[in-house]
Amino acid sequence: FGKGHHLHLIDGSAFIFRAYHALPPLTRKSDGLPIGAVAGFCNMLWKYIQDAGGADQPTHAAVIFDHSSKTFRNEIYPQYKANREKMPDELRSQIEEIKHMLSVLGIKRLEEADYEADDVLGTIAEKYASKQLEVVLVTGDKDAYQLVGRNVSIYANKKGITEFEIYDEKAVKEKLGLSPQQVIDYMALTGDTSDNIPGVRGVGEKTAQRLISDYGSLDNIYAHLAEIKGKLK
Repeated sequence: FGKGHHLHLIDGSAFIFRAYHALPPLTRKSDGLPIGAVAGFCNMLWKYIQDAGGADQPTHAAVIFDHSSKTFRNEIYPQYKANREKMPDELRSQIEEIKHMLSVLGIKRLEEADYEADDVLGTIAEKYASKQLEVVLVTGDKDAYQLVGRNVSIYANKKGITEFEIYDEKAVKEKLGLSPQQVIDYMALTGDTSDNIPGVRGVGEKTAQRLISDYGSLDNIYAHLAEIKGKLK
C-alpha cells in the first residue's frame, strides 16, 4: 500500500440482514426466486460507492461475511447469540446470489471459518491501518467503536438502506462519552442483548458511562469497590 490509499471493509452479513428487512418481498419472474435482499444489497452497495467519495474514496475494498452461525465464542459461552432467530429460508437462498453478484462486479469477498465478519474486519484494521493506509469499516455494529483510531474510522448505516454516518474518535466520544479504548470495558458492564451477553445486572448505559468516566477502566472499578455504595457495589 502506498501513501493516500484507503481500504474499505464492508460487513456483508450486516448489509444482507438490513437489506432483507428494509424492502418488501421481491421475486424473480423467470423462476420465482426471492431476490429482495439481493436488490437491497445492490442498492446499498451502489449508494455507498456513490457517497464514499472525496478524500476517503476507496482505493481497495472487500466485503466480509460470517462463515457460519457458530464461532469460537460459542465454545467459550454456549448461550452466545442463543436468542437469535433462525435465518429465514427465503433469505438463506439469496446469500449465494449476493456472493455471485460480488464476483461479477469484481469485488473481493472474505470469510474465515470459526470467526465472525467483525473479527475479520477488526483483524485487518489492526494489522494494516497506518499513515500509508486509512481503513474504513462499513458496519453498524457498536462493538467496532473500539477499533476507531487515528487511521481507522467507521461508516455506519443510519437509516433504511441508503443513509450513512461517519464515526471518528471525536464522534465516538460524543456518542458514548468515552474514548474508543474504553468501549470494551463499557460493553463488559452493559452487556449486549443482541448477542445475549448479560453484562452487570442493573448497570445500564448511563451508569456504565459514569463508572468508566470516574475510574477509567473495569480493573480500576474493581480496585475501588469500597467507594461504590449500595446495590451497585
